[in-house]
Amino acid sequence: MGQLSVSALTAYRFFEWLQTAYTLQDWPVARVRLLMSPQGAELSGCDPAICAHAPEATFDNCRRAVENWYADMEDLRAPAAGRSLFLFSGHGMERRQNDMLMLPADYLKAPGRLISNAISTRNLSDALSYLTCVSTHVLLLDGCRNDIDGLRTDGTGILNDNQPIAVNPLFEKGTLYATASGLRAYSPKSGGLSLFGRALLDGLSNKPDPKLDEAPIELIQKRQRSAVEINKLGSYMKGRVAALIKAANESVVQIVRSEVASPDPDRPIELAELTKEASIGFAPGSSKRPQPTFADQEQPRPAPDAWFRERYQPERIAVPAIPGASRQEHIDRFHAIFGSEAVTFPWLDKLRIIGLSTHQVFDHQVVKVLSSAQTAATSELHRLQISFRVAVPDPIGHLIVIENQRQRRFCSVLPSDVDERTFQLEMDVEDRDYFNFSIYLSPQNDGPAGRIAAAWDQLRARDVITAAGRLKSDVESELTNAFKDGEEALRLKLRSPLAATVATVLLLKGNQFERMYDWARNLANWFPAMPDSVVLWTEQCRRMTAGRALDPELIPWFVRELSRRSLPFTADGFGLAIDLVSDVVRGRLGTDEATRSAARALANRLEAAALYFRDTGLFCTFAGFPAEWKPELNLGPPEQSRFPDPKSRVRAPNE
Repeated sequence: MGQLSVSALTAYRFFEWLQTAYTLQDWPVARVRLLMSPQGAELSGCDPAICAHAPEATFDNCRRAVENWYADMEDLRAPAAGRSLFLFSGHGMERRQNDMLMLPADYLKAPGRLISNAISTRNLSDALSYLTCVSTHVLLLDGCRNDIDGLRTDGTGILNDNQPIAVNPLFEKGTLYATASGLRAYSPKSGGLSLFGRALLDGLSNKPDPKLDEAPIELIQKRQRSAVEINKLGSYMKGRVAALIKAANESVVQIVRSEVASPDPDRPIELAELTKEASIGFAPGSSKRPQPTFADQEQPRPAPDAWFRERYQPERIAVPAIPGASRQEHIDRFHAIFGSEAVTFPWLDKLRIIGLSTHQVFDHQVVKVLSSAQTAATSELHRLQISFRVAVPDPIGHLIVIENQRQRRFCSVLPSDVDERTFQLEMDVEDRDYFNFSIYLSPQNDGPAGRIAAAWDQLRARDVITAAGRLKSDVESELTNAFKDGEEALRLKLRSPLAATVATVLLLKGNQFERMYDWARNLANWFPAMPDSVVLWTEQCRRMTAGRALDPELIPWFVRELSRRSLPFTADGFGLAIDLVSDVVRGRLGTDEATRSAARALANRLEAAALYFRDTGLFCTFAGFPAEWKPELNLGPPEQSRFPDPKSRVRAPNE
């Protein structure tokens, strides 16, 4: 694995920004640890004294630095308080959501060549949650998030992430990822900083050079200064990276992502302040989230999500299938839809639709392709978006399974709903391989389902706060009224428990607890075929009762109900399920021994699927699994319990 020639300079420039430009009231820099492994003349022109002082970023040096960093924070005693910031720039892999592996400079090198000598972000995050005097943590992760089949590993735990003390109830974490799950992060061919590093420093300074066609960063005003908040920074960086790629005439795909977990959704996680005054203020002493404002108000601004809409050329309606068509007619039709033999022939010969409940297997003929859109053709990359429906019913849902021309298998979940649903498949193809295979709910759906899907698109294009705002303006009142009127009203009026689940996921991602009410609990009780609602309600209760004891019946209910159902359909639900079950098994969530024993069995079931799990889309994707691994047997409900007992109920935290 070759060493990158931009990571050391990226780390150096960020260190330099901390030295000379960083400011955030009440939070001065206390100590910075810098490790670098430069390549050739990468650090030419940098301060030689700083470069000489920085240790090599080997695994052993990184381990010692992380241990000392943690020890400094652990030694703080009230009333002292701190914040932490962690930047990594280098090779990365992702095992699953919230579990990225950071590879040190000597990864796979002699003498050990150990694949486990990688640093797990999950290990860091879990350990950070125990710090009593450091509540706010920022992780800036500039590395790839794709997988390498032969290098899947848990990494090596550096910190104690299973301590016999309570977690800090005020623990909050903001993470910026260089790219979306399953995708690679790129470096400019001309050298310099990584794309992520350049966009990060441009946003933190609000001085992009050169200014391209990205939307300017949205700032919040605070104490007569403009503050940079992590979600808005992530939204800006997404557009900035896309603009840098476009300006370089490259065809690569890199989508910056932000994730925030906080017990207080109205408290933004700020990274820095700018001295330039913003044009919109807020009342002194206000406890509400400050209102965003754009810098340089006189500057014409493109729509912040314009880059997202421009990813594909205009959508084309697919030619309907002809009954009794010959193989050549199918080939011609599919090639017109897909535009690539790397998709056409696998779709024709290797595509399977499998019922999660019935286990019935169908071929491409039960898939009704409605429309397709492609990016401008290049010699290296082919990007495709397909809207489709499945023409056969299953009470739980289906799996779409395909094997590409490199004999690599992909599988995604297509949940069932009251009405037939339109799904959106996105594929990125390079050298006959798929490095993105993602399923979403399509905005082409009628009614609330389509509007909720459009809100999810806003999450992808901008940030969770914008998406939650879109949800509130477009459909939230309908959701609230449907839930108030009961199960049949939700079924008959909204006609989409699936869309209601997606809306709940979106609000949970934004920590919008006051807007979620008990939606997830009702979905869990009313629709036993939907596993995600069990996970979402449990996680909502955990976050809402931070620092207080959970209802003693909650965890036994969670383990019992999830054990009876399919594994979660959404990527967020699947990732949260692994975290929750792991915390039950490790004792971080207290319960009785019988429940913990059942949780171990559930953990084994989840881990068997997690080996291939990719959270690239709204719904779960599994990639790189062998032919003998049968996804319908691993992902659907256990044979002894096709549906859970609908009489099983759980209470709200305050009931």
